[in-house]
Amino acid sequence: MKRRTMAVTAIALAVLALAACSARINSVTINRETGTRRWQVDNIFLANDIRVMDVQEEVKDGVLFVNVLLKNGWHMPIGGKLKVLFYDEGGVQLDDPWGWRQVNLESRQEEWFRFMAPKPSEQVERLKIMIRGINKPGS
Repeated sequence: MKRRTMAVTAIALAVLALAACSARINSVTINRETGTRRWQVDNIFLANDIRVMDVQEEVKDGVLFVNVLLKNGWHMPIGGKLKVLFYDEGGVQLDDPWGWRQVNLESRQEEWFRFMAPKPSEQVERLKIMIRGINKPGS
């Protein structure tokens, strides 16, 4: 009986831990002036599954484009969401007209995702790339 209670408790704790992790976000903040990158890992499982491999900036006619290379580090297809936030010189977040973008990656697949800043390049000081949740591809 004691063994069964311990097993049920362990399963309940595992389910709670997974539920808590699924709501958390991993992100990288990039200061464009200094080139520094600061990683925030809230969900270690997600950090190992969907990885930010590279971030490239491109300016065309004063418009900033940000290209983000993601990789599925898992052996099965997975999905999630990706978002890029842009901040001005004062640290104020610029309007986000794009929202979260659905990401579906096959096993070990790498894919580039492109975002456009809502203001001219010279008005963007910092950006934050966020990855949220793992779910079934297409969900």
